[in-house]
Amino acid sequence: MNYDKLDMKEGYHTFFLCCFISLCLLQGMIPKTALAEFEKPGTLKAQSFLKPEVLKGEHYTIDEQVKNDGVLNHYSVKSSFGTFQVSSTSSLQILIREIEAIAAMKKIQTDDTAIESLKQSGKNTVTGVKNLVNDPQGTFERAATGVGSLFNRAKGTIGKRETTGAEDNKAAQLVGFSKSKGHIATKFGVNMYSRNKVLQTELDRLAWADFFGGLGVGVATSAVPGVGGLVLTTSGTARLLNEAINTTPASELWLQNKNKLLAMGIDEDTIELFLNNPEYSPALQTVLVTALDSMQSVDNRELYIKIALQAGDPDMAKIVTESAVMTAGYHKHIAPLKHLTPMARLARAEKNDGTIIVILPSDHIIWSEKVADITGSLVEKAKISKGAGLEVWVSGDFSTMARNKLDEMGWKVHTKVRSKLIPAKQ
Repeated sequence: MNYDKLDMKEGYHTFFLCCFISLCLLQGMIPKTALAEFEKPGTLKAQSFLKPEVLKGEHYTIDEQVKNDGVLNHYSVKSSFGTFQVSSTSSLQILIREIEAIAAMKKIQTDDTAIESLKQSGKNTVTGVKNLVNDPQGTFERAATGVGSLFNRAKGTIGKRETTGAEDNKAAQLVGFSKSKGHIATKFGVNMYSRNKVLQTELDRLAWADFFGGLGVGVATSAVPGVGGLVLTTSGTARLLNEAINTTPASELWLQNKNKLLAMGIDEDTIELFLNNPEYSPALQTVLVTALDSMQSVDNRELYIKIALQAGDPDMAKIVTESAVMTAGYHKHIAPLKHLTPMARLARAEKNDGTIIVILPSDHIIWSEKVADITGSLVEKAKISKGAGLEVWVSGDFSTMARNKLDEMGWKVHTKVRSKLIPAKQ
């Protein structure tokens, strides 16, 4: 084999390839980002960004290895009640609060109290419970006939509202069990529609005892150390909203949310598709609608409802909701927004002066090809529209490379903004 000729051929090949790539770049045939260096998702050390008191509690330990998918962190938490997996730092904070609540709930004994209350509750209660088990549909219809006036506000949901996986069944909601459950959840500072199965088991246990009259929830919870502190771990506004959600029937929340969205001029079919998306609990629906309702002067608010229709799992539903809440927070606490526009599968906002605002509920964003493409295209849009600039607001942070790239492109970067957009005192 003639190695001299082979080397010469390879040299010409490399030379022409370089010339072709250069020509394509000059002609705009290949995006510059296609040849750039990008970061890949990896693993982070929890101790490098979580406070020591968060890393480990009396009833849980967070795994030191945290997987980052390029935007969100994925945590594994070992607890006295099993191992949990969550897909964002905000979800981790909620989980920690729920674990503390579970521990507090388990200190309340209900077996003896519940059995005794059933013995004293009388024949009617026992018969009612048997009917509920043996003939739930008939019991439901008879109860509705007897107390029809109580269901006037729910007429708008008949035949249209679908219960989600986060709710109690309709019979349980009817007999008042869900009401007891909501009050207990509020006492412990958690959401009754949480998808945490262990928490739901404890809520159900206490709710049945309370429903049968065997548990003085107010007295019982006051005797458990730390319960009051659980309620104080969220901001005043969030706590009040959580209480309203817990203590309002799901059918009533459905109707209230529908009416608010109709008042925004959103198509009724689109509204019902959103409200019947099983990935959105009544709690997430209400939080999202409340956020949109607070942005009265912002054009195209319905974009968030269209985005919400894409949610195929509870994690995505939560991300979309958090994005809307943070956007509403910017509008209220930072500067008025004018318009919402699609950006990939989320939304971006614009101010009156044309400034493009990107607001993301993220943990740690790396410099990926997708991030480069989106930020680069927005830079071009800003040049065309001659806006005042570009801002990105994230609840977490950026990798060093991503931060440097954004700075070079002219972005004004704001990190760890949750307390600014959603202040504790509102």
